[in-house]
This record gives sequence, C-alpha cells and structure tokens, in this order.
Amino acid sequence: MKLWSLPSFLLILIFASPISFTAIAQEEAAEENTNQEATAQEKTGEQSEKTHNDSASEAAKIEPPVSLIEQFTSDIERSVSQELVTPMLAGTENFLTITQPDSHQSDKGVAILLPEWSQPATDARAINFLRQHLPTEGWTTITVQPLLKPEGYPSLADRQALADEENQKIFDDYQSELTNIMTSVMEKAAEYPGIFLVVAQGNNAAMLADLYSEDKVDKPNAFVTLSVHLLTPQDNKNLADTIADSDIPTLDIILKRDNLWVEHFAETRLRNAKRALKPYYRQRELTNFRAGYYPSEALAKEIKGWLTTIGW
Repeated sequence: MKLWSLPSFLLILIFASPISFTAIAQEEAAEENTNQEATAQEKTGEQSEKTHNDSASEAAKIEPPVSLIEQFTSDIERSVSQELVTPMLAGTENFLTITQPDSHQSDKGVAILLPEWSQPATDARAINFLRQHLPTEGWTTITVQPLLKPEGYPSLADRQALADEENQKIFDDYQSELTNIMTSVMEKAAEYPGIFLVVAQGNNAAMLADLYSEDKVDKPNAFVTLSVHLLTPQDNKNLADTIADSDIPTLDIILKRDNLWVEHFAETRLRNAKRALKPYYRQRELTNFRAGYYPSEALAKEIKGWLTTIGW
C-alpha cells in the first residue's frame, strides 16, 4: 500500500482546517442561540406562572368577616336619624345609644332599654317598638346597643364544680363590661327629669338583676324584664332567688311561646317571689303568634297598667 508523504498530508490539513473550524464555530453559535432561546422561554414561563400564581392568590384571598357589633352599628347609622344616635364611652370602650325624646305634654322620666345580648339596639321583637312608643307616654328612651354573647357560656366542662367555676368567671368578665355601660347610661339619664325605668331582655335582664342585687349599678325605680333567663338550670334557680330577694318593683313579662328556659323556670320565679312576699312583683304571660316576638299593644298595656299600679 502506498503511503501519503508528509508534505502532502500537511498541505491537506492546511486547506481543510479553515472549513472545519468555521463549521465547528457555526455549530457552537447555533447551539448557544438555542440555549439562550430555551433559557428565555423558561424565564418567560416562570414569570407567567408567577403572575398567574399571584393573581390566583389575590383572587383566593378572603377578607375577614365584619364583626356583629360593626354590622349593628352600620345598620343603626343607616336606619336611625343621626341626631338620635349618641356614641358613649364605657371605661375605655365605645358603644352606641339611641335617645328618643318624649313627645308627651308631661315628663315621666327616662326609660333605659337593653336588648338581649348579640341583638341590635333596633331589635324588632320588642325593644324597637318600646323605643318609639314610650315617648308618646311621657318617657325619654335611651336604647343601648348591647354586648355580644360571652364566648364559652355555658361551660362544657364534665365536672359540675368546674363548669360552675368557669361560668362564674365568664359572668364576672361580662358583668364588668355591662357595669361600665349601665353606669355611663345612668349618668346620662340623670340629665333628664323624672324617675328611672329599665326594660331589659333575656340574659341581659338576668345579668342586670344580679348587678342590682350586689349594688354594682344604681337601681332604677322600676324594672321590667322580657323573657328573663339564663342558660343553665342552676343559673336560673339562682336568678329566681335574686329576683325574689330584690326590693326593686319588677314586672316579669313572658310569652306563651317562649324560650324553653323561660317556660321551665317562670313558675319558679313566681313561687319564690310569693314566698318572699316581694312587694310590687307581677308576672304576666302574653299570647304571641310568632315565637320570641311580643304583641305590641298588649306589651304597652301591661307596662302602663303596672306602672300606674305602683304609683308611676
């Protein structure tokens, strides 16, 4: 076999090298361009995905619900004339009242209206009617926006002693706030002539009865309770004793179709009051067709008749 001579081989290498190097450079450039395009596409994809995720996150973000008190406050500001709405201070906390001046030729006094806890000051079951009706009878009404139902009541503890202890702690905290509110309201009521009438509903009526018995709040001249009750058997038994021992004239109004706690312990309150010879105690049952709602005319008649009986 004939071999290539060294000079011939060098000559071929010299002529072939530029072509080969150019091809290699072109291939490397093409590969680099491909890599750059892939990188750009990858970055674009990442940015697009990030934008999509951000948009999805914003869409999925749910604002916390507005508190019940804020809802009530907003409703009152929209539905009641602003000149009647009065912000007040209880300790360091703000609360609202609705003051309705009397429209009668003679001033009887001030009626402070306290709805059930977790209810609006414009509660339609009874309070809102009394807020607007009592002024026609000579009463200036101050309706209080109540506190929310205290969390954890009634206690779910297995042992009764522990449950009683937890309930008492909840009562003490709640009544501390209620004391501040009612103290501020009574100070406001003192600016008007006449006597003090308090109309309170449900659990708040029971809480007030306890505060009055312990002289933590100035006592009214007359006290009207609407479906007064608490949420445990023992608390309702204690309530019956508290009302019986109180020296405040009390009108205990209940409904034919009422809360089960009211239905079960109304007789206990009446019996204890009679046993204690409590003066100026009257219990009346009103016939209603809608559970929890008081018949307006019958309610107004009972309150007016009872106040007349005790000399107001």
